[in-house]
Amino acid sequence: MKKILVFVCLVFVSLSSFSQKLNKLGKIEIVEIPTIPDYRFEKINGNFKVNTDSFVFDGNSFYKIPTGFITSLEIVDTQKDYIKHYDSRGKLIATILSDRIINLKISEKGNKLAFYNSKNIIQINLGNYKVDTLQGSFIYSFVGNEDLMYYNSDNKFINYKGNQISIYEFPNQFIDYKGGIYIITKYKIYKLQGNSLFIKYEFKGKFFDAKIIDKEFYFVDMTEKRKSKSFSLYKTSDFSKFILVDRKDDLNR
Repeated sequence: MKKILVFVCLVFVSLSSFSQKLNKLGKIEIVEIPTIPDYRFEKINGNFKVNTDSFVFDGNSFYKIPTGFITSLEIVDTQKDYIKHYDSRGKLIATILSDRIINLKISEKGNKLAFYNSKNIIQINLGNYKVDTLQGSFIYSFVGNEDLMYYNSDNKFINYKGNQISIYEFPNQFIDYKGGIYIITKYKIYKLQGNSLFIKYEFKGKFFDAKIIDKEFYFVDMTEKRKSKSFSLYKTSDFSKFILVDRKDDLNR
């Protein structure tokens, strides 16, 4: 029996260590054992509901936070979208209405949320429900100590902790990694140090995807030649050494 158990464990470690690869679209794919979510969505009498083991909530999206739950209704029609904040007992605390709720993001500690209403970024403190209306695009993320980093495409500034950082390339993603803040654009990965940006990687082609998996930074570099595209998946833990993990060539052929 002991030998069988050791064999199974070794196989599991081997599979998990090589689970990062590219899918047929060139995106980062994580191979893992599928899990059944502990909630499901239903539409009852025209109303969207979230069913969990213990509660029934309103909405068609669902997020667990350390102090309770967040749901939202995001549909394209004449009705207003909404966000609902529930405590850990399932009691509704507050409802937030908006004409549109796009790209809803919630901070890791569950203290703040932000969404794009098609005109501005709306940031809400879930402790006191203070609302900040920010002039920016739909590129934003909570990084550092629950601080919102966002990009204003009109003046080409990244706004972070009250500072404006000039950047003439449109950011694709903001990533918090090992205590550092990284900005990914179409052609480069920058690290924010103070109020300055320093290049950590230049794409041979252009950025296509990025994920943090098992404390390592994975990204996809896409190159194009005539009618074909090639995708290279790299990983790094310190931005000084880059390891090629997977490659798919000529996906369009």
